[in-house]
Amino acid sequence: MTPFPALSTSNHRERVVAFLAFLTSDDAMGACRARLGPERLAEALCRLWFDAVYLPAERYLDDGLKADRDAEALRRFEAAFSLDELETLERFHACLELRLDLAANRAAGRARFPDNDSWRSLRRDAARLLGDLAPDPERLRHALAGLVSALLGEDPARLGEAPHG
Repeated sequence: MTPFPALSTSNHRERVVAFLAFLTSDDAMGACRARLGPERLAEALCRLWFDAVYLPAERYLDDGLKADRDAEALRRFEAAFSLDELETLERFHACLELRLDLAANRAAGRARFPDNDSWRSLRRDAARLLGDLAPDPERLRHALAGLVSALLGEDPARLGEAPHG
């Protein structure tokens, strides 16, 4: 099952846009942060990007190299974007990868990922990239609701309610 139930598994552009919309939405991030905590939310978002959204990634977040990369899916992914957009996506991915590597190798300090300048910078980069991709706002709202639902494992209409317990 795709982690984006509101999106077709073959619409790569929409997946990227939905991910970026979520990452840059203070409301969506706040709702999920309240349920998951900042570290688990950052881990879930990074896992989605590496493992399901950015198909050209050469490795999974935790599980090493993607030996099972589907050449046809990669071709469809690349066809969904212009050459300039692909280059921008590659730079965004490289920055995310670098920030994760730095966070993993940095001794515990006063700033913890994701509540630090690197995370805020990543969100700013995502906002610029999202603006470049110019999504349809109505489809974007629907896709964002699906992403929130997938991350929380529940109906996004219930985000304002108290946690189940």
